[in-house]
Amino acid sequence: MPPAPFLSRVLPRNTGFLLLATVVVLQLSAATPATSDLELGRQLFQNLCVTCHGFAGAGGDAPVLARAKLLRAPDDDALRALIAEGLPDRGMPRVRRLTENELRGLVTYVRSLGSVPPAPAPGNAPNGQQIYLRLGCAACHTINGQGGTIGPELTAIGRMRGAEYLRQSVVNPGAVLPRGTLPIPARGLSEYLPVVIVPREGPPVKGLRLNEDSFTIQVRNNMNSIQSFRKSDLERIEKQPGKSQMPVYTAQLKAAELNDLVAYLCSLGAAP
Repeated sequence: MPPAPFLSRVLPRNTGFLLLATVVVLQLSAATPATSDLELGRQLFQNLCVTCHGFAGAGGDAPVLARAKLLRAPDDDALRALIAEGLPDRGMPRVRRLTENELRGLVTYVRSLGSVPPAPAPGNAPNGQQIYLRLGCAACHTINGQGGTIGPELTAIGRMRGAEYLRQSVVNPGAVLPRGTLPIPARGLSEYLPVVIVPREGPPVKGLRLNEDSFTIQVRNNMNSIQSFRKSDLERIEKQPGKSQMPVYTAQLKAAELNDLVAYLCSLGAAP
């Protein structure tokens, strides 16, 4: 057994090392959950959410998540409930198979997306507004109560959809039919889908599908009137995926003008 003077020299040094090691471990332990939650949430988002909400929450078929404030999820409890319960009538499925840790990670990651303001869309929004008017878009679309009703309302489209989605809707509208934009929930169906309704009696009706269930279908016809049909009274329904009644404007727009138009659309209803 070493003599007492040796112990008096060794113990303080070792004790200091142990205390330092303990502090480091505690600091790492405190940091690890947040880091692992964020990474777990990122992986889950890539697997479950990116198809609709876009990479880094930039928006796509579903709203932009890279915002400091989310209207449907003002706090973490609301976001947790929204993820778990979904919005089935708006096309967002329920996610019931997540563990508590996975749900916490997904909430952490979604909140992190709004910590850095998104880069503004390239282009000049005021110029884009003039292009919007020049192309006659107001004949079909409404902004702040002004315009037509054949196409989707655009009053808050900058909050609901991301820049790339809006660009695609101009250059190839049939490829990105809206979902979850109508006042009447369409249960995730592609909205404004061109259809031809062929009744057993009477002439065919061309128009845009507004809603559909197992027994009926509602259509806005080419006269801008809404008609409802019982499927039992129909000979057939011809759906036309990949098509849109919206014209393609690529021939009328230069690259800079397209950027300006997209910038204007992104500015509509945009919130921090």
